Amino acid sequence: MAKKLLIELPYLGNLAFYQLLTQFNEVLIEKHEFFEKSSFRNRCEVTGPNGKLVLSVPVAGGKDGKKFYKGTKISYDHTWLKDHWNSLTSAYRRSPYFEYYEDKFDVIFSEKYENLFDFNWALFQLIAELLKMDIQFNFTEKFEKVYEDSILDYRSHFLPRKPVEVAIKYLQVFEDRTGFLPNLSIVDLLFNEGPNSLNILKSANNV
Repeated sequence: MAKKLLIELPYLGNLAFYQLLTQFNEVLIEKHEFFEKSSFRNRCEVTGPNGKLVLSVPVAGGKDGKKFYKGTKISYDHTWLKDHWNSLTSAYRRSPYFEYYEDKFDVIFSEKYENLFDFNWALFQLIAELLKMDIQFNFTEKFEKVYEDSILDYRSHFLPRKPVEVAIKYLQVFEDRTGFLPNLSIVDLLFNEGPNSLNILKSANNV
């Protein structure tokens, strides 16, 4: 097993992402990469009464060429921030633990962050706190294409166009209508399982 994990910072990352994190004591978050379009850096997947719902954060200058992720600015040309929060509230207000975490997420979704990286980092820190993850998180100091063998490079491993399977099952809000939807955003697990979420993630490593 590699000593460290190297990975990018997603928007409300999925279960496969967080399951991988639980296998490491130290994680390096890539801070000096170019922003990759059509990735989970600015989109996540949650549940809804009609099935899976994709939430996407619009970025400024979306058709421009390469730009650094840490400098990628969020576009507020329309009310996506309010729309995302309304979607989460509508989908999970019936879940067992939404009311316990609602205020903490509301604080972040009420602020207009300038950069996508900063917005994602604020959400990532909150999720790590709620999960009670005993992991040391650090940022890369510069971009390196190849790392030594002691670092497991998982940058751009989890992509919307490359679904992965995870052995994680729990009761979802709309499961009676949609069936179980696998590998959704970590918030789906948190709002449904609360303090038991980390144990569920870890137990899946042994399946």
